[in-house]
Amino acid sequence: MSAARPSSFNEAIIATHAFVGPLLSHFATQPELLDDLFGQLVEAGVGEVLMEHINFKRYIRERMDQVLADEPEQVREAYLQAWTKQHREQLDAIVAELLDRHGLRLRFEEVVHYDDNHALRARLAS
Repeated sequence: MSAARPSSFNEAIIATHAFVGPLLSHFATQPELLDDLFGQLVEAGVGEVLMEHINFKRYIRERMDQVLADEPEQVREAYLQAWTKQHREQLDAIVAELLDRHGLRLRFEEVVHYDDNHALRARLAS
């Protein structure tokens, strides 16, 4: 007689996490999209998520400017707002509430933001 096989990595006591990123600007106005995603992650057995804000380093901004040039004004404006600290803080609050609601943990205890690469390297090294 064979032993029952676990149906997920989590049941097999293998810690699982998911990467969610980048957090695009529309998540601030449509948090239900993240709510749905987090629910699906929990159903899949994920217990922890690594999340990052959209990376606005110069080479990425230059490429995004080209892509966004033909988009409607409201889309371009949404991405300009996404560069602000206020926008990141708003998304951080939404993420914190939804993670709590779904019982998920946040890897590194914060959403990664690339303006602070030294702090990120320190967290990764520890």
